[in-house]
Amino acid sequence: METNTNTSGLWKQKFYDCLAIEFSDPSYFKVHHLLVITYMLQTDGYDPAYSHEAVKLLEGFLYKGVSPKQFIEFHQNSSDYNHGIENKQQRNLNRFDWEIDILSISTLDAAAYCQDVRNWAESVLQIIKSKPTEKSI
Repeated sequence: METNTNTSGLWKQKFYDCLAIEFSDPSYFKVHHLLVITYMLQTDGYDPAYSHEAVKLLEGFLYKGVSPKQFIEFHQNSSDYNHGIENKQQRNLNRFDWEIDILSISTLDAAAYCQDVRNWAESVLQIIKSKPTEKSI
């Protein structure tokens, strides 16, 4: 899936829309941690030095039962967690060939939303882990 500036803007708007829904309805908020980390990974939002940790964290959230609270408690004093996790350079949205993106998430009801966010997170994780090197240009 080739992305462009327009797609980037659509992704960002959908992300903000999802956040608004999550913060207004607790049944949507259940997957907030998946939404944020998946969006940041897909949009190359993490500093390259932190990306590997973010992938491990997403895997922990999805498959190892790590809760956001456990993560925060474990890392609350870590300088890596509190500083320097955002990619301040040019983001590469085409780093991987994404199969789905945030625009695929339905917001019509909480159950569908939560399942869509989970499916999206699993897809992004699978692609990142199966293709660890950057897509050649």
